Amino acid sequence: MRLIQRYVGRGVVLLAFWTGVIMVAGCSSSSWQEISAKVATFTPTAALKASPVISLAATTPTAPTEGSTVLAAKETKVPPGSSAGTKTPIVVTYKTPEPTRTPTLAVPTPTATVFIPERPEGENPLTGLTVSDPSVLKRRPVAVRVGNDPAARPQAGLSDADVVYEEIVEWWVTRFTAFYLSSTPQVVAPIRSARLINTQLTLQYQAALVSSGGSDGVRWELSQLPIVNLDEYFYPQPYFYRKNESWQRRLAVDLTAVHELMSRKNMEAAVVLRGFVFSDAPIGGQKAEVIFIPYPRRTSQTLWRYDPSSGYYLRWVSGEPLMDSTTQKQISAANVIVYYALHEPTDIVEDSNGATSIRIIVNGEGRAQVFRDGVVMEGLWRTDGTQTPEFVFPNGEPIPLKRGNTWIEVVPPEYQILVNATPTPAAKQQ
Repeated sequence: MRLIQRYVGRGVVLLAFWTGVIMVAGCSSSSWQEISAKVATFTPTAALKASPVISLAATTPTAPTEGSTVLAAKETKVPPGSSAGTKTPIVVTYKTPEPTRTPTLAVPTPTATVFIPERPEGENPLTGLTVSDPSVLKRRPVAVRVGNDPAARPQAGLSDADVVYEEIVEWWVTRFTAFYLSSTPQVVAPIRSARLINTQLTLQYQAALVSSGGSDGVRWELSQLPIVNLDEYFYPQPYFYRKNESWQRRLAVDLTAVHELMSRKNMEAAVVLRGFVFSDAPIGGQKAEVIFIPYPRRTSQTLWRYDPSSGYYLRWVSGEPLMDSTTQKQISAANVIVYYALHEPTDIVEDSNGATSIRIIVNGEGRAQVFRDGVVMEGLWRTDGTQTPEFVFPNGEPIPLKRGNTWIEVVPPEYQILVNATPTPAAKQQ
């Protein structure tokens, strides 16, 4: 009996072995490619509800429909003169979900009531300044991703922005999101890729996002949101390469062309912005003529110094004045706001070195320091994610900003901002 069982067992093993050989012989590498292409190609749309662990394998997705948001391949450029969406569809490979990858999409939940203040005709809700043509305020703001790595400086067009956000990317450098409502400079540069923070900021300002691609994870999250996403890969028309510039600095965008594109594609809209509260008279606060922000030391340490003659703060980075190459003047701001926000690590890989993205939570409520006229006021920022943030005193009363442009410095809650002081070499942070 034992002998019979032994031979039966050997027969089962041999049968399984030869079955596998036959299957492999019948499926050559070309056959597997053909089968996988048939079952794993699709055209993503704004309605796609895919798994967050999709891994993109191709680099040339199909073109989106007008006004839609799409999932795209990783940081891929369209060659000048060519059109997007004419080659191979995206091929995706599904893998087992990783327990550490649990992205939370930044779709805001509106509060019961959002108060929109009344303003004089032609007052820009983002600057408090009166524009000569009120019709420019009846269009969608544009949010532009601008680099701030040392090779990106000096940038072009930042002086024309109404509001600029600065945030840490990959923990070693900072990057800007510049919002333009009242102006349309013909050159804003250098254009960089989007990050997770743009899933929240773009909705807060109901803006059109201008960027040069992004990682798979970031692009997927953006594709799930009801935003106008003008990724350069899909909409190359407003972008151009500047002559005699390095590859880090050459990509630029024309904001006049951006608005023309949105008009043609039915993306333009007269959005209603809460904006900020403004006052002409200086208000009380603690003296604050120097602001030091300990962003990454090797690339982005930031200093603002108040200039009494102009009433503006002037900007330095890594010990050098931050200049605008368009105006040949130092960057300045009527208001500087330090925006303390939670920074969460993710497993979204952003570059070939394996650096990972940061999820910065700018919806909800947190500490804020508002600097204007050489003084600082302690307070809070708060937003439900559907509107621009409010800046309020601890008792809930609004903190009035000075009329003019605002720079918002987003930092982790543990950052120690120095006021009226600069660090000694031993105190500098990495």
